[in-house]
Amino acid sequence: MKVQFNFQQYVWIFAIGCYVGYAIETLWCLIKNGYIESRRSLVLGHLSVAYGMGAVLLTLILIRFQNAAWWKVFLISFVSGTVTEYICSLGQEICFGSVAWDYSHLPLNINGRVCLLYSVFWGVIGLGWVKLIMPLLNMLFENVHIPFEKVLVGAFLAFFVFDAALSAGAAVRMNRRQEGIPAANKVEVFLDTHFDDETMQKIYANSKSVEE
Repeated sequence: MKVQFNFQQYVWIFAIGCYVGYAIETLWCLIKNGYIESRRSLVLGHLSVAYGMGAVLLTLILIRFQNAAWWKVFLISFVSGTVTEYICSLGQEICFGSVAWDYSHLPLNINGRVCLLYSVFWGVIGLGWVKLIMPLLNMLFENVHIPFEKVLVGAFLAFFVFDAALSAGAAVRMNRRQEGIPAANKVEVFLDTHFDDETMQKIYANSKSVEE
């Protein structure tokens, strides 16, 4: 029987992906650098949005290929993951003037946003997602019944939208501060007070300005 997910389950997949991604990035930083550094995507919650989006995207794309040949799943994951990663990097640069990763030092990269090595990783992850993760998630959703699930999902979505809007506003305000533009209203004063440059640099420790 093929795995199918409803809207609420996709929200859980997104949330799980965000928190697992945050944990993985934090652990990798600790192993690689010997210290813990923020890998959050937003200013409030400990979410790594790219991982959450990747989890949902992989599920949406690959759910129809559950019985496909392994090479086809690999190829689809390879292409879709690469395109998504490029778009996310370009979008961050256009919207906020910064980038969270740079593959310029790796061979066969495109503008430093994607490279062959990580595209291969996307293919392997896609295989594992179809063969292992999706069946596991399906079993979990069928056997674990969460009280007031709709309320919890609604609360998470409301928090996520608020956090995303606040994070975008804080990032835009930081760019304007660097341009010497003073706060023009109470909202901007609030952002300057609670999300000053030092705070933002701690939250987005892995991001670098494209001008650097």
